[in-house]
Amino acid sequence: MAEATESTRTDLSLVGNVYLRFTVIGFMYFSQGLPLGLFGVAFPTHLAEIGFTKSEIALFLTVIGLPWAFKFLAGPLMDRVAFLIYGHRRPWVVIAQLGLMITFAASAVIAGAGEPNLFVLAGCGFVLNVFASTQDVAVDGLAIGVLKEGERSKATALMFGSQSIGRLVGMVGGGFMLEMFGVSGACIAACLTVFLLLLLPVMLRERSVEKRFPWSSEGEIAPEILALKVDEFFPMLFDLLRKLIAPISLFFIVAFFCDSVAGGLLGAYLPSFSVIDLGWDDGAYNAWYGTIGLITAGTGLLLSPVFDYYGQRNCMVVLCVLTAVGIVAFVSIPALQQGLGWHIFMLGFWLSQHLFAVLIISSCMELVTPRIAASQFAIYMSIANLSTTIGNFVISQVADIWVFEVVLLLAAFFVLTAPILFWLTNLGVRKQPSVAAKAV
Repeated sequence: MAEATESTRTDLSLVGNVYLRFTVIGFMYFSQGLPLGLFGVAFPTHLAEIGFTKSEIALFLTVIGLPWAFKFLAGPLMDRVAFLIYGHRRPWVVIAQLGLMITFAASAVIAGAGEPNLFVLAGCGFVLNVFASTQDVAVDGLAIGVLKEGERSKATALMFGSQSIGRLVGMVGGGFMLEMFGVSGACIAACLTVFLLLLLPVMLRERSVEKRFPWSSEGEIAPEILALKVDEFFPMLFDLLRKLIAPISLFFIVAFFCDSVAGGLLGAYLPSFSVIDLGWDDGAYNAWYGTIGLITAGTGLLLSPVFDYYGQRNCMVVLCVLTAVGIVAFVSIPALQQGLGWHIFMLGFWLSQHLFAVLIISSCMELVTPRIAASQFAIYMSIANLSTTIGNFVISQVADIWVFEVVLLLAAFFVLTAPILFWLTNLGVRKQPSVAAKAV
């Protein structure tokens, strides 16, 4: 035991050191959260404050969210094109992180000139999210390859917690920079932050035998990674399709789709509704949304052992039912909408969405096959992102027509549908120890 502990302390690779793999995964998810906070929250509330309509802002969110819906295209590329001597997924993490840094720098120049232009900002946000979503696929594949089985729920909670904190920094810090120095200042600050985070995947290897840099004289491909190399593209696609159309996979996909539509509906509706209809200024909304991010991140980390103990499926059903009932109660009882009512409602809804994501992603890891992990995992996540984008698009068409009660009840319908379908997958079921094991 002492020998194993010493090995963990001295091995500075991600596979050999639990602290390093959690550090890299956490900070890379933090990095993904920056554009989500800056372009997904700070800019929309700023645009609402300077006169853009709810429909225009929802359309902006739809455009910048599209790369997340199509990130499944990156999966087969990563599975087929590999630089194994530098690691199975690390090279792609570095490439995507570098792309984020360059795009933030370019956005400071392109979008920072003159008054905010909706189309220019949408174009910059689109490209940023191309790299953020690509990095997401690479980091997910990296996590599947380096995490031990007992680390998945904790790692998933860390992923979404770190992304929430990154979103908070992008939202509140980016919003402050936006007010003080305009679009250019906000993008330059984000660029410098991403550069510092880039140093982590550049310096740390996945496995100790691999090269750290292209110019390193020593290094070789790890044997276990060589066995996962995809040599033929079409057989890989056939294997991927076979996994996706299995009944367990289809039920999982539709369940994930339903809950993510609900998130897309309210994610596009609440920023502009809060500023335009409730009279909040963009700073107040950003501050509360950022506080929610911190609360949800901490709650997810605290509850991850509970999810492992009771099983993700049971916890998910309870969570979704409580959320749907809470939305219906909020709409039905006007007294709940007074005072701090909207603050509490937003906290409850986004906490539910965060915990649902932790539960379903850790369950999803049971479905993936290591050889095609990047492709398979990316498709599942892309479907969730596509449904979020669909929710955004629906709001872009109806936000100025529908009253808030209709939007909230539609979200409740999708939230309640999700656990019914997920129950049929039989994923996330806690394995009870056998009688013999208990006796021992």
